[in-house]
Amino acid sequence: MNRMDQFIGGGFTWFTGEIVDINDPLLSNRVRVMPFGYYDNTIPSDKLPWSTVMMPNTSSSFKGYGSNHELMVGSWVVGFFRDGQSAQDAIVMGSIASSTNSIIDIPVEAQLNPPTNKVHKTEAGHMIEIDNTPSAERINIKHKDDHTFSMTGAEIQIRHKSGTVININEEGTVLIDAVNDIVNIDGNTTITGTLTVSDATSLQSTLAVTSAQTNNSTIVASGEVTGNGIKLSDHKHEGSPTASSGPKSDTGKPV
Repeated sequence: MNRMDQFIGGGFTWFTGEIVDINDPLLSNRVRVMPFGYYDNTIPSDKLPWSTVMMPNTSSSFKGYGSNHELMVGSWVVGFFRDGQSAQDAIVMGSIASSTNSIIDIPVEAQLNPPTNKVHKTEAGHMIEIDNTPSAERINIKHKDDHTFSMTGAEIQIRHKSGTVININEEGTVLIDAVNDIVNIDGNTTITGTLTVSDATSLQSTLAVTSAQTNNSTIVASGEVTGNGIKLSDHKHEGSPTASSGPKSDTGKPV
């Protein structure tokens, strides 16, 4: 009788056990399980048979598509043996809380507002948090090093661990708050609306202005400044000691 005959015939056997190895050499979503009460607990983990992890319907588990399990060594699982009492062909159906674990087996973030706060957290500390609390819905993605990306009904925020924040508010305004007050833009930048400068502006390259601009602060340029084809370095006001050396207008007066 093969294992499927035993399975279909009701010969399969349930088990609970503990994950002892997740490093499947075939990368086939398998784990090694120490079933409670089936094997001699002194058997080395590398001698245990590999068990197949059952995935949800949202994972195709076919031709490289789908997802992998996230079981950890030490996780408690429940499943069944397709080959009955032979106990060599196990299917892991899911994880359960460990009865010997003194630590609550759900993320701390999920405990803050259960059951509306859905949290997925990895062993490294990366986290995806989806809060369905009425009128306070939010989505939060957090890197273990404390970078965060969060969304609420009113705004979107990207926060760097240094404290620098990029915020898009409810009106769509983009606000950048840099901890060192420096924002570098590398590449061509096009501004189609009004550019307002409220502090000193330092230019170390070319600034092209194609329409009227209003500036109520100081602009410092380390290169040449050209306006309407006239270089600032050549421009002299009438009455200055070198007024005659600059460009002339049609009347012969310095520009």
